[in-house]
Amino acid sequence: MLPTAKIINDPVHGFIRIPEGRILKALSHPVVQRLRRLTQLGLAQFVYPGAVHTRFAHALGVMHLADEALASLSRKGLLLSKESWESVLLAALLHDIGHGPFSHSLEGQLLPFSHEELGFRLLSLLAEEVGELSEIQALWKGSHPHPFLSELIASQLDVDRLDYLVRDSFFTGVQEGLIGTERLIYTMTLADSHLAVEEKGLNSVEKFIVARRFMYSQVYLHKGVLGSELLLKRWWAALHISEELPVLLQRLQSSDEREAVETFLHIDEAQIWSWISEKESAGFPPLRALSRALLWRIPYKIHFTSDPETINFLKMKWEAELPPRAYPWREWFWVEGEAESLAYLPSREEEILILLKNGSALPLAQVSPWLQSLSRPMKKPFGGGIPAASLESLLR
Repeated sequence: MLPTAKIINDPVHGFIRIPEGRILKALSHPVVQRLRRLTQLGLAQFVYPGAVHTRFAHALGVMHLADEALASLSRKGLLLSKESWESVLLAALLHDIGHGPFSHSLEGQLLPFSHEELGFRLLSLLAEEVGELSEIQALWKGSHPHPFLSELIASQLDVDRLDYLVRDSFFTGVQEGLIGTERLIYTMTLADSHLAVEEKGLNSVEKFIVARRFMYSQVYLHKGVLGSELLLKRWWAALHISEELPVLLQRLQSSDEREAVETFLHIDEAQIWSWISEKESAGFPPLRALSRALLWRIPYKIHFTSDPETINFLKMKWEAELPPRAYPWREWFWVEGEAESLAYLPSREEEILILLKNGSALPLAQVSPWLQSLSRPMKKPFGGGIPAASLESLLR
């Protein structure tokens, strides 16, 4: 265990230790401090008002659970150098540095990279002040010589998922997301250099999978949450064709890659909300209406149905109720698509291993075959529009 520099009190995990050295340096870096200005669940707060917790708090929680897991494994015989222990905690702390505003809603929109790709680019900025970070890259890529360390950071049962489930459950008030992180970490072990869970922890793993399914259903794919995220995406599209693009976004598009990444760091949720407020009086009617819809909390009203005829019927009924001034712009105010729930997606390369009492390690799907029904992606077609009765005032 690394020497402690300071203690942070977290509402989910209690006291979180901040070790000395590179971790303390990274914590005060602007790239990491920026996570304070990004919410973990984006516009889920439109449905769950308490869901305003930040990526920064989540990052601290992930680092804490990584530290707890390494401590548990060390009591079972793991020998790990101080440098590698520190690198694992850094990889956990920094895992979300590439995220932009509003969680996944605008991912790939500010810059044409995933948050993982942006994370790798931001490591070079951090390394200039924090120090050598090549082991963090190996942990993120899954190319570390000790596979179980990479699996602790990113796998079907990683510390990222363990933290966000209990944290999102706590701040939304959705109790179905609560899981026993202490028992899961206590029962973690190694099987042929891979992360595994002892057989006595099987029920905790099963509950973890079921809890993810519930959280997708009740939070991540809640109709109100989905409708709010789609509203933000449509607003973003309207902003970019309105010829009213903010200077910061113009600079983002015209800079070379390094300058673009540095500009990206200045765009947080407060900046986006300021643009939304400014565009409440925009000349382009869809941008004006969508800005007001975000400020007044009037999301798309989503209907889940696998029947295309039902969606067509709902759209025709909605169009018939539109005020005359909204009709020419109606395509901006109606959405269709498909939401996907991924509670558990095992594969040959990425499976939760259960270490049986006889010493053999088997995939979870084989030990608990009933979970197979949860391992298939659940696709939910949907359609819906901004309530027609609201569009008159939104477009005024």
